[in-house]
Amino acid sequence: MAYGDDELAAGAAAPSDLGGAALRLYTLQERPGVRLVGEISPSTRLVWRQALDQLAGRHDHVCFLELSAITFVDVAGASELARTAQALNERRRLVLERPPPELPRILELFWPELRAIEVAA
Repeated sequence: MAYGDDELAAGAAAPSDLGGAALRLYTLQERPGVRLVGEISPSTRLVWRQALDQLAGRHDHVCFLELSAITFVDVAGASELARTAQALNERRRLVLERPPPELPRILELFWPELRAIEVAA
């Protein structure tokens, strides 16, 4: 699989193709964050964790996760996101742009007091 110029380059961040599922990551050019394409499931968990670790390690007050091309998120993937947000200092936040409908519902159901995540439609 060829990588585009904006796709995260590194062997560890390569797209996951296990079991037919894939998750690809692209850096956002106009703001701090990543665009994800594919699904967040057990077979793509490592790539998802790497994306969240990358965002958590940034020093920006706001980081963006553009999720319009995500077709599925399981509860474990939402849990990883919630744990990442909980570990951020109180002045930082993650903005989820156009997430799949199940993700905000899962976050609200299991982590209703989580303030470090903002959902933008």
